[in-house]
Amino acid sequence: MFTAVSGTKALAFLSRGSAVDLVLLDFSMGAMNGDELAIKLRELYPKLPLIAVSGVEQLPASLLQVVDGRVRKGQTPETLLATVSEVLGRSKGKAEAERPAATSTILCVDDEELQLKMRAALFESAGFEALQARSANTALEIFSTRRIDAVVMDYWLSGTNGTKVAEEMKRLHPRIPIVMLSGYSSLPGEGSVVDAWLRKAEVEPEALVNEVRRLIGFQSDLQQTSIS
Repeated sequence: MFTAVSGTKALAFLSRGSAVDLVLLDFSMGAMNGDELAIKLRELYPKLPLIAVSGVEQLPASLLQVVDGRVRKGQTPETLLATVSEVLGRSKGKAEAERPAATSTILCVDDEELQLKMRAALFESAGFEALQARSANTALEIFSTRRIDAVVMDYWLSGTNGTKVAEEMKRLHPRIPIVMLSGYSSLPGEGSVVDAWLRKAEVEPEALVNEVRRLIGFQSDLQQTSIS
């Protein structure tokens, strides 16, 4: 815990980069009142929690609008501690809510370069990281060495077909969802290897992205269930 006898000293202390999680400030001070200090702190450190501790019954609106909590002087230490705990809890929850979600990585596999680039661009525009592979060997190398959340693969690949690649991927990581794109509605027995089989001529780009999101979310739910 650190202390400062004035608003000026408090600002100077913080300007040196001192790590502070919360500020308790009085209203009635010398050269700089509590509302002036609170406004300045909010400008300089917008996410720093502030609590006004004062015996003044009617604090100015300019102060109450910028602080995160208020405690009257003379109240029990437990009241102060409870307020500090509540404000810190709200601040932590807000920070976690604002933190960007972890980016999911999609491995796009297609031996046609233009189709591959267009598909990768589609997923990148939707907020995913997209990795590209133009051959079965490249796809398996990436799949076995990188963290992959889902695979979107064309059925026809030079020298092989997507089902054989999918079988090997499932052997390595059975829970990673695989979406197969093909001109066929499905092939007997082959559709069971993958998690979704979509006709390229019929699936809309948005529907493809939504299907991948659904499968990633489904697998995440399964993992959470197995952990609990």
